[in-house]
Amino acid sequence: MANSYTWTYPTLERVASEGGNSDVIKTIHWCIEAVSDSDKNDLGNWLMARQYGTTDVSQESGASFTAYNSITKDWCKTRVLADLGETEDQIKTRLDAIITEQKTPTILTGTPSGW
Repeated sequence: MANSYTWTYPTLERVASEGGNSDVIKTIHWCIEAVSDSDKNDLGNWLMARQYGTTDVSQESGASFTAYNSITKDWCKTRVLADLGETEDQIKTRLDAIITEQKTPTILTGTPSGW
């Protein structure tokens, strides 16, 4: 089973000015999605797992300011991973485990057939 991973950053919240800088990022809204390329669910959709959240961004003392239009997806990912205290591989491993659980569940649900 191979999974593909996609990071997205649907919204970056910013303030017009702060500390003499313009367009200062305050919050990153982020999502990482894993999609199986080999396993589908009962409806024929690829199995997938997603983790999403927000990361508050503060200007660290002595750090250089990154202008809003110079922000990259890699800059956002670095900030998110630092905030989570995890590596990208750790997140991918967790998403892989969710997809594996979807494929071969360890907890089954339902009601007895006689109900």
